[in-house]
Amino acid sequence: MTKAHIKKTKAVIDIGTNSCRLFIGELEDGKITNKILKLMEITRLGQDVDKTGVLRKDAMDRTIETLKLYREKIDEYGIEEIKVTATSATRDSENREEFISRVKATTNFDIHCITGEEEGKLSFSGAVSEFDEKIMVFDIGGGSTEFILGDKNNIEYIESFNVGAVRLGEKFFKKKDNLLSGEVWVKEILKKLSKYKDRSFTLVGVAGTVTTHVSVLLGMEEYDTDRVHMYRLTKKEILKNLDTFLSKSLEERKKIAGLHPKRAGVIIPGTYLLLWIMEILERDEIIVSESDILEGMMMDD
Repeated sequence: MTKAHIKKTKAVIDIGTNSCRLFIGELEDGKITNKILKLMEITRLGQDVDKTGVLRKDAMDRTIETLKLYREKIDEYGIEEIKVTATSATRDSENREEFISRVKATTNFDIHCITGEEEGKLSFSGAVSEFDEKIMVFDIGGGSTEFILGDKNNIEYIESFNVGAVRLGEKFFKKKDNLLSGEVWVKEILKKLSKYKDRSFTLVGVAGTVTTHVSVLLGMEEYDTDRVHMYRLTKKEILKNLDTFLSKSLEERKKIAGLHPKRAGVIIPGTYLLLWIMEILERDEIIVSESDILEGMMMDD
């Protein structure tokens, strides 16, 4: 007797510090067989959270407006299985329950506020399916960055650090760029990673900072996931992009092909963070993966 195949359509939402993303997909026996829809909006939920410890009302409002649109999309597809997670900004804020309650009241979404380790595991499970060898996945978010070392069978090391592109930008890039202090701060937080520098693994980057470098490098007027996915990004290419970013004002950066206008304010701190990570791990290139926490959430039961 053959086993019945379990097919289903599912929606997952990742509410991050800087962006809010929706993924609708089809699964068969726990594997993603069709990526129906992916949407991303930069809502900056974590604006000033590092400084004040609370989510701003206007930041919550922006995020809730986006979540209302996502609810409409999910209802259009008639999907009942929905998973919504919130990460660094929400878990770090004193008023997270207010945000979670407001989202429930306006969209009927139940938010699961996940730990940094849970976030890392989901990002890793999304990325690792593409690799047979040992990999270290790093996920630069707005408020935190996760590092996960392992392979398809086992996670050897996982840690979430409270350093992200938005947090770094607000601390050291707000008025006058305080680059040296930022570098010292980041390297102090991430210093324990240096013990992995001589280990054999492929370094894999996920999320907006690394994917943006590929889209900018390739001058994408329209984002092309297939061209970004599994791109081998070198330090030389990252430095070339950084030169471009530094040579322009914020308004000029918003017009760069491949750079989302709302990401223009955090791409410089995000880029420095990326370079410092590569420096600590003594790597000159990374593989950029489009499979991240959304894919991990999709496959997670």
